[in-house]
Amino acid sequence: MTLPPTSEMLEIYAEFVLECRDLLDQLEPDILALREVAVRPEAIPPEQLDVLNAIFRLFHSIKGGAGFLNLTRLASTAHAAESLLDLVRTGQLLLAPGHIDLLCRTCDFIRSALDQVAAELSDEASAPEAAAVAADLHNATALAAPAPPPRATPPPPAPGPEPEPAAPEEETPPELILTITPEMRQRFVQEADEILQEVEGLLLDWSKSPARVELVHELFRRLHSFKGNCGFMGYGDLERLSHRAETILDLARQGQLANQAPIAATLLNLLDVWKGAVAAIATDGAGEIIGVDLYLELLDDLLPAGLRLSSGKKPLGAILVERGVVTASDVDLALARQKAPIGEILVEMGAATPEQVSEALAEQAVAPAAGPPRTEAPLAAAIRRQDIRVDLDKLDSLINLIGELVIAENMILHSPDLAGLELDRFNKAAQQMSKIVKELQEVAMTIRMIPVAGLFRRMTRLVHDLSGKCGKKVDLELVGVETELDKTVIETITDPLVHLIRNSLDHGLEPPEERQAKGKPATGRVTLSASHEEGEVWITIADDGRGLDRKKILAKAAARGLLAGDGAELSDREVAGLIFLPGFSTADQVTDVSGRGVGMDVVKQNLTKINGKIDVTSQPGQGTRIVLRIPLTMAIIDGMLLRVGAATYILPILAIRESFRPAAQAITVSPDGQELVMVREHLIPVLRLHDLYGVTPDSPRLDEGILIVLEAQAATICLFVDEILGQQQTVIKGLSGYISHMGSLTGISGCTILGNGEVCLILEVGALMELSGARRGLVDRRAPGA
Repeated sequence: MTLPPTSEMLEIYAEFVLECRDLLDQLEPDILALREVAVRPEAIPPEQLDVLNAIFRLFHSIKGGAGFLNLTRLASTAHAAESLLDLVRTGQLLLAPGHIDLLCRTCDFIRSALDQVAAELSDEASAPEAAAVAADLHNATALAAPAPPPRATPPPPAPGPEPEPAAPEEETPPELILTITPEMRQRFVQEADEILQEVEGLLLDWSKSPARVELVHELFRRLHSFKGNCGFMGYGDLERLSHRAETILDLARQGQLANQAPIAATLLNLLDVWKGAVAAIATDGAGEIIGVDLYLELLDDLLPAGLRLSSGKKPLGAILVERGVVTASDVDLALARQKAPIGEILVEMGAATPEQVSEALAEQAVAPAAGPPRTEAPLAAAIRRQDIRVDLDKLDSLINLIGELVIAENMILHSPDLAGLELDRFNKAAQQMSKIVKELQEVAMTIRMIPVAGLFRRMTRLVHDLSGKCGKKVDLELVGVETELDKTVIETITDPLVHLIRNSLDHGLEPPEERQAKGKPATGRVTLSASHEEGEVWITIADDGRGLDRKKILAKAAARGLLAGDGAELSDREVAGLIFLPGFSTADQVTDVSGRGVGMDVVKQNLTKINGKIDVTSQPGQGTRIVLRIPLTMAIIDGMLLRVGAATYILPILAIRESFRPAAQAITVSPDGQELVMVREHLIPVLRLHDLYGVTPDSPRLDEGILIVLEAQAATICLFVDEILGQQQTVIKGLSGYISHMGSLTGISGCTILGNGEVCLILEVGALMELSGARRGLVDRRAPGA
């Protein structure tokens, strides 16, 4: 009985089909571009070698992916095409027009086979056509006069990991190396970073749950893709090292390694080596790994002696194990007795027959391990392409154009020329246009957005490493990983997040003994969460550690000259804000984790670049909570148009709770001069917008104007204005660096263009809260100690 495919296997097959179709789209134009070269009676010119090498690598990638999924028809056909191309690119065979036609036919076959894989998760139905195409490819040397006799081409391997790369003296001559363009290098680095991040998360999960075989299968697949990409780009050291790791994972997933515990730890350490080499490639490095042979030996130490691969030739014992003839224990026992060839000893032991040993010797150089078992259950529907790659500059242009479209819409709908006119058909058309523009805006907001899951997974490795350095036990909880942020914003907040988590582990969480003495669990907890709040994305880092020490912070700030006086008048929030000052640190000694007083300053600077804010709350002995408040990238908001005197302002609707005209008896003044208004038995501070920006109002009396109740960041204020003009969609235009640093524009997030062409300032609610004093405790709706 055939088991139905799991959701993970369906995803693997779907991704394989989509990737192969992408590769075919790249292959065919390059193959056709070689047609002119093929009619010449000489070897491939140097300028065309990179094209030929690219085609070879693409077929190689298809073969590798098909081999992993046990799609033997696809793998053998791609291998035959790869072998033909290898003879041509190494100058052993002249390219002929017939070769081009045959390669195009091969592409057509692969496309049809992929359709079968998408529908049935199998390529068995394509067996007759596969055999015919492969035979023609193997016989294709008759289509052109050969150069010096070609080297023997091994038969197509069965699916599974590829043989170990050839020794250096057998590699492609330097003049035939693929020319790497900056675009190719950039794409390789991006994909390699993504794969290595996924590998890191899988290794961490595997180290915690060694019995989960599905994790080993997924690790094998990810490293196989990474190895193929490295081979495509010609990064030999990366390819060799990832191939060796892939071989170990293949044996582990087959249950051939008795002790799998050290594998995850060793591969985690090697991740830094891979990442370092990829980072060097990003800066025009060659991807070389210093001491790669030592790393290969380190991986070999994870294998039984009879299965080690450092010699570069696959051991006979490994082949017999993979064929199911003997076990790894049989091989080790034979090695212990070795006074003759290992094959003879295994025969003498009765573990293998002479015929089995002979067959293994015949394929010793090329025998691979078996791939995962194939399921025959059909998919519900064929797999279709779901995504394309788009340059970020094009997306930026699209979003800017949508912003301009919103402005143009406002200028049409609110044109003074239409005032007082009865235009029923125009109004209906305008409503339809507004609906379409709004939907277009919502779609545009999601285009550049990606989940924070990838960023959060990186922090899992960071916590794993730092907990060992700090001698602490830590559980990291990830919440809201599906929350989406702009890709460039994620890149900007990566460093701040690293610094904050390092601080939480080093300064915040106590050692296990200290926690137990306080009645806490020995294992500390750090929670990293993301959520949408009040028109922003909030990234929260919370720990259950010591909390901030107010006295220690004030003492350190005074000692470093960062504070005038003793700071007694400062609120807890203001004291917490001192940790972000340049050079500030409460550490008694500098460690390799923190203590130099630069990390939190970096956090503040990076958040400022994206107009973000930081909130810190802490309870001594219970922990600290830091919130990074990040504005949404697509700067189109629903706003309320306000008038104060002759000036107009836009206020985000999300922050407005209500508006009213107050009665005179509801207004009072505190001893320090703060105006307050009673709203349902709560005194709320009043901020006069005309005082803030030097505008003359219609009337200075609060009971003759409008009070707008604003709620944000757990605080409430009332904003005094003359009139509410109405609601409209608003595009936020940034202010120039010179204007935005003028003190008179405090509380302004940007500007927009109104329907009549005038410029209108957009108010920033968070800054208004700070100006009013609401965040210093005049009105705080949170529970005490929150």
